[in-house]
Amino acid sequence: MKDNDMTQTPISTTGPARLYAFLLRVRPIQQGTLMPFSGELVHGAFLKWLNSSAPDVAAWLHEGQKRRLFTCSSLHFPRTTQRFLHAERENIHLPLEPEKTYTLRVTLLLGDLFPIFYNALMNFNAAQTGSTIPPFLRLGKQLFLLEEVLLTNDDTSGWTGFTSLATLVEQAKTMRSNSNATFTLEFGTLTTFSRGNSKTGYGTHAAMFPQPQFIFSNLLRRWEDITPPELAPLVQKERIEHYLEEDGIIVIDYDLKAHHLHFTTHMQRGFVGSCTYQLRGHDEKSSAEMPLTLRQQIHLLTQLAFYSGIGYKTAMGLVQVRLLSSAQ
Repeated sequence: MKDNDMTQTPISTTGPARLYAFLLRVRPIQQGTLMPFSGELVHGAFLKWLNSSAPDVAAWLHEGQKRRLFTCSSLHFPRTTQRFLHAERENIHLPLEPEKTYTLRVTLLLGDLFPIFYNALMNFNAAQTGSTIPPFLRLGKQLFLLEEVLLTNDDTSGWTGFTSLATLVEQAKTMRSNSNATFTLEFGTLTTFSRGNSKTGYGTHAAMFPQPQFIFSNLLRRWEDITPPELAPLVQKERIEHYLEEDGIIVIDYDLKAHHLHFTTHMQRGFVGSCTYQLRGHDEKSSAEMPLTLRQQIHLLTQLAFYSGIGYKTAMGLVQVRLLSSAQ
């Protein structure tokens, strides 16, 4: 993490750079309904819940960071993808049933946040005395109990895991690629990129296609945000930007669908689906000055995307991303 982000922080930022992605299984206390997209509500509820155990950390995460060190999903309903996307587009409130479980996905991009989250869970469990079980979180008017926390690298959902930046670097060093190397990203929730300038021209707009420049300019910023000084130089920003400018990464296939959903104050446009990219040209050899080749650096960033998300409002339910395949 950059020095100017480390001043006046309520927690240590010098520990191992670890990444976590976990699912929370929750159950509604009673029947009711909820809007299909609840990313804003989950974001606020997560911070409010954390505030009960670590108020200084919750305030720092909410107010002190221009780029978030965590991501939150919307509430996941047990529905088919097509039915759920239809509900999001039409803003059809969905039923909540106490006999069913629902999930939330949260990722942490700073290792020192995990023990704080763990301690908050332990304090919450300790508060459950006798037959009294306090609600875990509130989304709108609906209350939910916490049933389970899933944090494994082999969950069948494919959306949980944990690792460290050092491990991702070592994995990247083993990657060998040819001139036709490809990789596919899945955009599991609405994805968009805010482009343009609000002070000039026609203002900002939502980019509706995952251009390589959008993807990797965003991931480069995330790498700078969370990486300790000893690892930061391994990703060479200028070389990657030059490679992008020369169309070194191109789109060769995609299965994307335009989509929109409803925040509490506005409609948000974007897309969902998958996109396959090709890395063009021949890769160089690594050296003492460049421990990771250009393609290994790109592979490292695509692995980071699973935890950081890519694009607009990752802390409020948008842009849940994962690497589907990588043909080296």
